[in-house]
Formats: sequence, structure tokens, C-alpha cells
Amino acid sequence: MSFTFGRSTRRRLLLASAAAAIATLTSAPSLAQNNAKPSVPNTPFLIYATPTPQGDVLRYVQKLADEDGSGLKLKVIESSQGLDSNQLVFKGDVHANLTQHQPYFNSWIAAHPEAKDTLVHASTLLVNIFGLYSSKYKSVKDIPEGTKILVPNEQTNLPRALFILQNEGLLKLSHTSSDGSPAAVAIDEKSIQDNPKKFQFVPTETGLRAKALPDVAASFINGDIALTNGIDPKSALSLESADKNPYANVLTTRRELLTDPRLKLLVTYLNSPKVAAYINDNYKGFIVPAQQSLLP
Repeated sequence: MSFTFGRSTRRRLLLASAAAAIATLTSAPSLAQNNAKPSVPNTPFLIYATPTPQGDVLRYVQKLADEDGSGLKLKVIESSQGLDSNQLVFKGDVHANLTQHQPYFNSWIAAHPEAKDTLVHASTLLVNIFGLYSSKYKSVKDIPEGTKILVPNEQTNLPRALFILQNEGLLKLSHTSSDGSPAAVAIDEKSIQDNPKKFQFVPTETGLRAKALPDVAASFINGDIALTNGIDPKSALSLESADKNPYANVLTTRRELLTDPRLKLLVTYLNSPKVAAYINDNYKGFIVPAQQSLLP
């Protein structure tokens, strides 16, 4: 059976069809919307960071974000101001910090248990390679018996120095390797089981271990500190391994910020091949990429 519609009926049907089409167009996302990048708030993401290399890397990320037009805005506050970077994040003065490795953070949390459930890591980024340097000797084997060696005065880095000497066959410790375990990060002078060359260890602040290098027999120096003091990594008597190094620097933030679009975008940049290339190209082997997103 067929029907013939009158003019008024056809007009009503056309109007209804047009209205339905408009409704469909307005409710469906456009191609531009489908291809759009996630919306990022205009307010800057505040990060308290060590000037070199962490601050440098963050400024490079800002350059990438500007070139991409992603909308990410970072404000880097350099840690030369000497403030407690974890307290700044815990109290909400900044959104994140990039100043520390995991063992240091663990020791800080042990002393500040009230922050345990608030502070979390969003990403690892790099390792400052730790090494033994000397302006007087060309080889570890040349260091004479009874020599005084400058070592870190903070427990979070002291094990790195002692493990380097153990790897060189110059000490025997109660733990076999620098594996990041609680036993490994607790290594200190009391953990020395054999010291055949009777080395004497002088606990010394981080910056002074580099500045004193011309005047001492040997000194253990952090990679970033060596870099900023004009020391050539090729001159190191011994360097710790970069492979599976437990001392990767971490981006630390507050738990409620893990869903912040700015943080997510920052973590994407930090884990990119471009940032890895930037680290490899600029830090002469003192600093190596150790990138891993820790976002849930």
C-alpha cells in the first residue's frame, strides 16, 4: 500500500528531519575535537628542582611544550635556596620537586611519617653517576695504604662510595651489591668486614668533596657536582654502574595531583626520547637517563 503526502505534511517532515540532523551534528564531536590535545590549565605547574641537571631538563621540557603548543606551563624554582623540598610539596607551597633519589626520599619519610600517605612519585628521570676521583693518582690500585679518602657525610650516599671500593676489590662489606635493598642502603663503616689497605674515611659535605679534590688524595663526588665543578668524568678512577642503578632521581608530588593534566603531560615529556637524547648529549656521561612513568 502506498501513501501520498500533502504539501503541509511534507513540510512538517522536512522540518523534523532538519531538526534531527542539527541535533546529531551538535551532539557528535567534531573531527577537530577528536584530534585535540587534552585540556591543560593555564596556571603554571610549580616545581622545586636542583638547577643542574634537573632544572635544565625542565626548561628543555618547557621549550618542547611551547613548540608543540601543548599548553603546559612550568615554573621552576631552583633549590639553591636551600629549602626542604619535600616539606614544600607536603605543605602545598609547590606542586612537585625534582631534587632527590629514592633512598634519600625513604630516609626523609622515616623522619617525617606524617607525610607517608601524602607524598608519592610520578616518574623517575635520571641518575647522577657517583665516582671516585683523584688529582694525584691514575688508578685505584695506586692509592697507598692508610690514605684518607673523602666520603659522603650523609647516609643516603655513603653506601655508594663503599660499594665502589668493594667492586674494586679494596673492601669487603657485609652486603654484596648496591641493589637498593634496605640492607644495601644501610651500609656504613661498621659494615666493613675487611679493609686490607687500611683506608681512612673522612665524612665530608657534598660540595666540599669536589672543591677539595686538588688538595686530597681521593674523593667521592656526585655526577652533577662534578659536572658543575669542571671535572672530566673520564678522569674518574672508578664509577658506579648506570645499569639498574637504584639512585634514580624521582619527580615527587602530592597524591591528589596524580590526576592533574599538567602532571600527566609533564611525565609524558620526561619519558620521551627527546629528553633522553637531551640528557645523553649534554652531560658527558656524568648523568644518564633513567626514565620510567610511575603514574597509576
